[in-house]
Amino acid sequence: MLRFPSRILFGCLLVGLLFTSSAIDAATVDAAEKTGAHNIPPKGFKTLFNGKNLDGWIGMNFHKVKGKSPVAVQMLSPKERKALLKKNWEDVKKHWSVEKGELVNDGHGVYLTTARNYGDFELLLDYKTVAKADSGIYLRGVPQVQIWDTTKEGGKWKRKANLGSGGLHNNEKKGKHPLVYADKPFGEWNHFRITMIGENVTVYYNGKLVVDNVRMENYFDRKRPIFPTGPIQFQTHGGEIRFRNVFIREIPRKLPLSGILKNGKPVGDGWVAFLQDAENAQGGEIEKEFWTLKEGVLTGEYQGGKKHHYAYTTKEYGDFEIHAQIKMTGKDANSGFHFRVDPKTASFGKISGYEVDMGAVPWGWLQHVGGDGNIQKCSKSLVKKAIKQNDWNHFYIVAKGDYIQTWINGVKVIDVENPRGPKKGVFALQLCGGKRETKLEMKEVYIRPIKTEK
Repeated sequence: MLRFPSRILFGCLLVGLLFTSSAIDAATVDAAEKTGAHNIPPKGFKTLFNGKNLDGWIGMNFHKVKGKSPVAVQMLSPKERKALLKKNWEDVKKHWSVEKGELVNDGHGVYLTTARNYGDFELLLDYKTVAKADSGIYLRGVPQVQIWDTTKEGGKWKRKANLGSGGLHNNEKKGKHPLVYADKPFGEWNHFRITMIGENVTVYYNGKLVVDNVRMENYFDRKRPIFPTGPIQFQTHGGEIRFRNVFIREIPRKLPLSGILKNGKPVGDGWVAFLQDAENAQGGEIEKEFWTLKEGVLTGEYQGGKKHHYAYTTKEYGDFEIHAQIKMTGKDANSGFHFRVDPKTASFGKISGYEVDMGAVPWGWLQHVGGDGNIQKCSKSLVKKAIKQNDWNHFYIVAKGDYIQTWINGVKVIDVENPRGPKKGVFALQLCGGKRETKLEMKEVYIRPIKTEK
């Protein structure tokens, strides 16, 4: 609590969406075959491979890094990660190329990986391969939608290759093998449409349903769910494979029930009215010169200067969800909502911890102040959709373990897992220094701790 001492201190809709997308998907494939105009995305999709070069891609083999997982790569320092990416890119250039609008791998080398991570999405792609080749499509960095030689001569019938490609091969339970055989002969193009929502995956292969809304297991740690976000990867495994028409449509993650306000209050039990209790119990620290707390509204005003100024709590929180109404006004105003701040660094000048940034450029960015800096940026188009300038904005933040999610006015702006980030700490609000004028107001703050699962 804030203490103020002398310094004041989804059902039918989903089916409809999939049916509509399937029709668009089929029409796009047919049109491309007839006109020869490939690598042009259908409406609502974005191009992952532009048909010209490898822009937007990196090289990454998570299983070859010490620790053998995406988490191990995330735990690398920025310097170590940069060196790894540089090394991997040299390998990419040896084994991956672009020929006549086709993305070509010689069967060897590092896996081609999107530079961006994705959460829920629909992925379209064409591929063709050769005899005895083996490959796969990794979703959120996890193996895999299987691609292989399904003939007896391919030598993998003991591993059920005769059942066909398209299954979630690394699942130990449901979905390991495709529902039907749908592979085309060598030399012909095969088409995938893969939908991933939450932990579940649906795969259409050459127009046939081969995986039906199956939970994808986390190959790297089967005791935990699959990663909430991660890259798309193309596996290399012994034979030439070609890709084209690689498109993606991101599916927005909707606000959960606990993120909804009803009559100005969150739904469910266990919520604490934060500022109201802080005002009554006197718990936290602010500077009287810059901050006031009156009738449940915390207000900060700053005409600019060399230092930042903060209001922060004394109580620490680990996993939590929090609602807050925040309004920022002023010339070139800039601020930030901080959480999991190291109490040892909490002062009226500089602190270390997470920050959801607010300002002309970094609205909605997640930063690890005093750590690795920018963790996830928010696009200008998303900011325009989410933010009400000079007005009240509803922030809903969920921090559970390494997974950080933030919605502003119901629009998700942060969705990232960051193992290098802080695990617990205090909350803080910032008045940013510099040549600017900032007035920041916060009210209707409700917080609910999340119990750690054992």
